[in-house]
Amino acid sequence: MSLYSRLKLRTRDFASDTDGNMAVEGLLASTILIWWYVASFQFFDTFRQKNTNLKAAYTIADLTSRQTNAINADFIEGLNTLFDYLTTSDEPTWIRISSVLWDEDEDRYDIAWSYATGEAEGHSTESIQLKANRIPVMPAGDTVILVETYMHFDPRFNVGIDERWLTTFIATRPRFAACVPFDKEDGSTPACIYDSAVDPDGEVHNDDIPVLPDDDDTT
Repeated sequence: MSLYSRLKLRTRDFASDTDGNMAVEGLLASTILIWWYVASFQFFDTFRQKNTNLKAAYTIADLTSRQTNAINADFIEGLNTLFDYLTTSDEPTWIRISSVLWDEDEDRYDIAWSYATGEAEGHSTESIQLKANRIPVMPAGDTVILVETYMHFDPRFNVGIDERWLTTFIATRPRFAACVPFDKEDGSTPACIYDSAVDPDGEVHNDDIPVLPDDDDTT
């Protein structure tokens, strides 16, 4: 019998063989089931955390939009503490709140004031143009409050979800006033519009974790 015939016969015998090893098959099946369970847990936990962040961010935006008195840095730092509480976060977080108005003469959005927690930086009129496509169309002189939240997210299991910042970007109009004033607490009168941003423009924060692209910009 030729070598080819022997190989053909062995292949046919192997294909028709119904014998098995329960221990080996059980081990293979359990490995797949365990991976599926872990992956399902991690994907569910990621979307759960992102949904929790969104709800917390809307709470902060609604609370800010209802202010009729001037807010200040302490108020926004307190909102960051509230965000941590609502999200039960044990990871670094920071938030940025900005008052934005539409400048019809310059045909652009201008920053009235902007403040970010930690060592993060508030927006300038130049930096807000990078997010202009995410801000609603407004009439001349109208203002909106922009709330951006950032939470560092490090998955417990490596199932294809990378370490990232979970972010939200919410625009809401002031509820009971034309704008929400900001108090610099430097002796000046609290105002809706300042000549420059409260903080300089930048992308630095206080936990030494690189700022990754926004989730909302990459999905």
